[in-house]
Amino acid sequence: MKRVLTLVLPILLAALALTACGSDSGDSSGSAESTQGGDHSMSGMPSMSMPMSMPAGAAQPGDREIVITDFKYTLPGTFTPGEQVTVRNNDTAEHTVTADTGDLFDVEIQPGETATFTAPGQPGTFAFHCTYHPNMVGTLEVR
Repeated sequence: MKRVLTLVLPILLAALALTACGSDSGDSSGSAESTQGGDHSMSGMPSMSMPMSMPAGAAQPGDREIVITDFKYTLPGTFTPGEQVTVRNNDTAEHTVTADTGDLFDVEIQPGETATFTAPGQPGTFAFHCTYHPNMVGTLEVR
């Protein structure tokens, strides 16, 4: 019985995760700034800071944020090197903003909350994804 649970449980969890990721649209980017195509080079070494979770209402008016809604990222445009990036999760599921290559940035955002991370310190285009929902992808542009 233990062996059956060991084999079946991961399959059930994967099926639930894929069901939660379902979308009617093939484009999970949410904006032109977060398309899958283009240059995903990882130029330069960024400065890193530990992500901080804070209540959803803690963002100051006028903050430029990556917003997650309906399992899609929406980006406000480009960021400056070393800029503090706020991510707002409007969904009911936990998400991440995780760099595709290296450990440039990786932040978890609980449902209804915000978190911050530091943009890479050098200009470039940095592809990212949600570790929980692989169909969620985007591109962070640092100029």
